[in-house]
Amino acid sequence: MSHPTVTTTAPWKQKFQQHLEKAGGPQGSGAEFMLATVNAKGLPKVRTCIFRGFWGTLPENEHNKLPKNPQIYESDCPTFTTDCRMSKTYDIFATGKGKGNLEQSRSGTGGGGPIEAIYWIKETNTQWRISGKCWIIAADDIEGGEEAQNSGTVTVKAEVGRYMRTKGDHAEKDKEWSWKLETENYFENLSPMMRGTFKNPPPGQPIDEGKDEKAGEDLGQKAGHLSDEMLARKNFRVCVITPEQVEAVDLTDPAKATRQIWTLAEEAGGPGGRQPADPVGEWNHIETWP
Repeated sequence: MSHPTVTTTAPWKQKFQQHLEKAGGPQGSGAEFMLATVNAKGLPKVRTCIFRGFWGTLPENEHNKLPKNPQIYESDCPTFTTDCRMSKTYDIFATGKGKGNLEQSRSGTGGGGPIEAIYWIKETNTQWRISGKCWIIAADDIEGGEEAQNSGTVTVKAEVGRYMRTKGDHAEKDKEWSWKLETENYFENLSPMMRGTFKNPPPGQPIDEGKDEKAGEDLGQKAGHLSDEMLARKNFRVCVITPEQVEAVDLTDPAKATRQIWTLAEEAGGPGGRQPADPVGEWNHIETWP
């Protein structure tokens, strides 16, 4: 496993997490946000997604009955889940460095395309904007077993791994933590009805083209464990955002509104941002007019 480059909690994370909790309940899981991608033709696409926690520290959930990974890691990477047949999955593959095609986007782990996520937290009158890359994780190939389907696995584990920090004295326990188990736990954290949506007919397919009843496609289904759900497992993905720039616009008082911008430093693999700036750990911080 890659060792993290980022050595300390991002300076923006604590407040961002507090705001998410105000919007989405305990640990913020359930908060809605807007995700923008660029498709293969260079056109923008925006849709509403749901925050599912930060990678490495999956929130507790009453629906989840699976064994959990040991609490070795934490990160600053927001996550969400998606169906690999959704257009955003293809966008993220097609605009990544690998320039993946439609078949690859539906086959397994990979991606790396640029994204921007907007979280409007009305409870705090704050808009959060996160820009960076997005990585797609499938349960069947993330640990390179017999069912591994593409070469994206190594890249995803390296790029996401850079953002993963060991907690406390757990630095020697890497082998106890499973990417596959973490992915399966994301599925388990969904309600049985939400799990069942990964057995829906293909999103966006005209209704007059029907559905694959032999495969088990239908609306309104429930689903159990990912290991027991062949169709849902084929379609389910965990999406991890690796932030490179984060903005917070506080509009609580219009006369004192400011925009805080944190940009990952070049030394940590980020774009660096405007200079001069105030270095805060691996991030450069500036304050601008809103």
